[in-house]
Amino acid sequence: MRWLLAGLLFALAVSLAIGTAALRASNTCQRHQVEQAYRQVGGRIVELRRLSVRRLEVASTEQLAVRHWRALRAEFDRSVEWRQ
Repeated sequence: MRWLLAGLLFALAVSLAIGTAALRASNTCQRHQVEQAYRQVGGRIVELRRLSVRRLEVASTEQLAVRHWRALRAEFDRSVEWRQ
């Protein structure tokens, strides 16, 4: 009876070890996928900033003035809302 119980406990310990290893492997794969997605998003953010700077470089002075006034107006509107 002792040997049967010892064998069952050993089988349980082995199955727990295998399950733990499988979970760790799955977590490692998921972590790798998340890191890859994070790097892709980071690359897109850098590209977006580069394109924004490029768009400002090629904009005419009139377009820049219009954008500036829009930004000032939006800031003024936000400050008026905040005061009320």
